[in-house]
Amino acid sequence: MTERLPRPTVLLYGIREEGRRRQITDWLRRAGIRPVEVAPADYRQPLGSLLTLPGFASLPGAHLGPAFREEMLVMFAFREGMLSDFLRFFRDAGLAPVALKAMITPTNIQWSSLELYEALREEHAQIQAAKEKREKL
Repeated sequence: MTERLPRPTVLLYGIREEGRRRQITDWLRRAGIRPVEVAPADYRQPLGSLLTLPGFASLPGAHLGPAFREEMLVMFAFREGMLSDFLRFFRDAGLAPVALKAMITPTNIQWSSLELYEALREEHAQIQAAKEKREKL
């Protein structure tokens, strides 16, 4: 019996501009990557549940708060070269990059979108602060 590899997937958050969203999802589909647009109501769910992975159950109740202010992309089961190809697509298409990006890890797969969003925002703020400090030198 052969083990089946998980399907590469990108969870998309807050891509509000229709043309941009269509460009991204069309490219993902052509690349064999499943795009999943995550609604704010599902922000409390474990990432593993949003990816429809076995062993991850959905939690009762919906997130009643607002949608994320920034766009966020969460990549799962990318094989060699996929991330580079995805980032190159943004450059080649002239699309502004998405600042909040993450790969699914054994740790964050248990997290909710809310937890990952806060962690990425904090990390992004630290990177920006360090960049500004370097530029002042």
